Amino acid sequence: MVKTILVTGATGTVGRDVTKLLSKKGATVRAGVRDQSKARPQFDDDIALATFDFENEASFAGALGGVTKVFLLPPLLPNQVELTNAFVDAAKRAGVRRIVKLSAIGGDGEIQFTVGKWHAANEQHIRESGLAFTFLRPNSFMQNFITYFPPRNGVIYLPWGNGTASFVDTRDIVAVAAEALTSDGHEEKTYTLTGPAALGIAEVAQILSEVADREFKYVDVPEDAARDGMLEAGVPKWQAEALMELHAINKQNCWSAVTSDIEKVTGKPATSFAQFARDHADRFRAS
Repeated sequence: MVKTILVTGATGTVGRDVTKLLSKKGATVRAGVRDQSKARPQFDDDIALATFDFENEASFAGALGGVTKVFLLPPLLPNQVELTNAFVDAAKRAGVRRIVKLSAIGGDGEIQFTVGKWHAANEQHIRESGLAFTFLRPNSFMQNFITYFPPRNGVIYLPWGNGTASFVDTRDIVAVAAEALTSDGHEEKTYTLTGPAALGIAEVAQILSEVADREFKYVDVPEDAARDGMLEAGVPKWQAEALMELHAINKQNCWSAVTSDIEKVTGKPATSFAQFARDHADRFRAS
């Protein structure tokens, strides 16, 4: 019997790269996508696609047929807990034996914040399901400086004050996920994934300046202005409030610790921010 791995969130930055790396490793992988025709150009022909939507339980059975392992990337929605738990229940009924779940740093509950509570609730449900599991808790992505808060005209605008974080490269998260899905010894393990150093945003700007050979600056935005800016840009209020919680936590240096979990799993040290910047230098030169 072919052992198939289902990847949810397969068209996002992490999910797409997990799918491709699993295929490269020789695994039989199925990408769960909302629209197969739109997703097909993102993947080689040897990667199977399945119509899948967390908000449509009718799509679960087809996507899960013959699947033994799942890379679970929950949807960022106000009802994440209910949707994800329903999927976990469906996975168990379908015969899935193991789940590798992407969570978030701080999911241990020591710091209370909305998204962390959601991930903690999902983790607890998976524990209670009896399925084998691995939880990945990454810090803030280095790639966020390309996607969610890229420099604008050489300026990084964030309400972080002098806060620092051990930013992690999503490529390292992908490597850990693929290893956890294709090798033994990761059952009932929780990995906190960080970069090799804690950086403030001013330090990030300095690194980008050196790599891109142009000046970058950091502007510490007042929290009310940051919230208003997101709302004016059309970000839903619940999402803006959840993001502001994360910004406030980072402003307080709560997630500046560095772990060795990436190297422990992959055998390679975590990618530095300088290396990340060099690998994406052209994008920052054009920003």
